[in-house]
Amino acid sequence: PKLAQGEHQKNIDRIVEEALTRSGIAIEDLDAIAVTVGPGLSMCLRVGVLKARQLAAQHQVKLIPVHHMEAHTLVARLAGGQTGSPAFPFLGLLVSGGHNLLVVVRGVGSYNILGGTLDDALGEAYDKVARLLGLDVGG
Repeated sequence: PKLAQGEHQKNIDRIVEEALTRSGIAIEDLDAIAVTVGPGLSMCLRVGVLKARQLAAQHQVKLIPVHHMEAHTLVARLAGGQTGSPAFPFLGLLVSGGHNLLVVVRGVGSYNILGGTLDDALGEAYDKVARLLGLDVGG
């Protein structure tokens, strides 16, 4: 987690600038700034929250907190590309460092969790195996 936090801090300004450049939108044209607030590694999420707060205050726009896992689920609708975005309802499988969920996504803010991990998520299991093998897992 500490290494991830450092990488987030090192890259946040560049990533924000790159996102604005790629989108063709000037920050002055934004009406609001959304930021993921949890669940997740609080040290890493804090980097984004602090940056979003700074930008929202600096440009006097609304700050919108977003549930971290909801953001991962809904990004499928943004990344549809040539195949198109999935229509509601759709099945979402979230596999990340600390959270594994199988959900029915009925709409924005409307989810049914079908299942999840009871103990360790996939990323945590990888870390434990790496430690058993004597590999560096960082943090």
